Amino acid sequence: MKKKIPSAKTKQTEKPTKEPINWKEKWETTKIVADRTATSGVSILNGAFGNHLDSFDLAAPMQFYLEKKRVSLRKEDLKSYPHISSKICVLVHGLGSDEAMWKFSGESEDYGTLLQKEKGMTPFYLRYNTGLHISDNGQALSSLLEELIRNSPVSIKEIIFISHSMGGLVTRSACYYGEKKKHKWVSKTKKIFFIGSPHHGAGLEKFSNVVTTVLGKIPNPFTHLTKKAINLRSAGIKDLRYGYLVEEDWKGKDPDAFLENSKRHIPLMKSVDYYVITGTLTKNPNHPLADFFGDAIVGKWSSLGKSGNGKYDLDFPKENWKELSGINHLRLMYDRRVYDEIREWCK
Repeated sequence: MKKKIPSAKTKQTEKPTKEPINWKEKWETTKIVADRTATSGVSILNGAFGNHLDSFDLAAPMQFYLEKKRVSLRKEDLKSYPHISSKICVLVHGLGSDEAMWKFSGESEDYGTLLQKEKGMTPFYLRYNTGLHISDNGQALSSLLEELIRNSPVSIKEIIFISHSMGGLVTRSACYYGEKKKHKWVSKTKKIFFIGSPHHGAGLEKFSNVVTTVLGKIPNPFTHLTKKAINLRSAGIKDLRYGYLVEEDWKGKDPDAFLENSKRHIPLMKSVDYYVITGTLTKNPNHPLADFFGDAIVGKWSSLGKSGNGKYDLDFPKENWKELSGINHLRLMYDRRVYDEIREWCK
């Protein structure tokens, strides 16, 4: 007998079984994303208007983070971190950023975690209000480091800094005030890595100053209103115009005066090894735009501490400078090529 073949009408198709939705996992992911978005939003807001928000809850207090959690620097609390080593790495972010910005794209690692894994250094990630004056943040960082040294359960013998953009200026300011106050952490500092730091200012802030000055000259109420709105930008941003490090640079002076540079020359500390990493907007490092625009935010010569006047130049050794082509300003915070240089110099 011939077997009956079921017709298309009678043939039943099996429905794929759906996996149950893991609502708990989705909720945890949503909380992480929401928290990360909120943190980034506050960091950006602080960068733009941080000095105006300092008396409100929206202003970020300066604090260290370790293992994604805020670190209390009290002796009894620091004892709960038994793996703190005698060598620490301090990561200082730039304008409008926070400690989470160091992560490589799509990964959980960063410069700090790799140094911990490969060099035995404990990474301390700084979060701070980037809208405050650089000198205010410098003094606060110096005091925070002194508290860490004083209360650490392990005797800290070596400190290195990895400082991006404005973070490089905050680090230099902290060194200045640390030396002035004879803080113990200063003598333990061995290396400082400046990554895209505008030692002699950022062109975009100079441009903003020119624009507001021009708007103020136009006899129109709307342009004057625009000028006032732009001039509400934070003290931290205005300090970036010429790379102000100390109070004397800005105190008692008009922050909106037309291209008025009242910066004092603060030399580098002699007992520290300095390293500079810069990026270029173009893949060809010899392209004229690479010299002029640098990494799109900070010019090459400012990163290298060149002022145009040899008297105020920073004496970075040529062999301690590395230029990485095709890496923009922000990506300098999380690029494997940058870490390769840091690791090499840490030998």
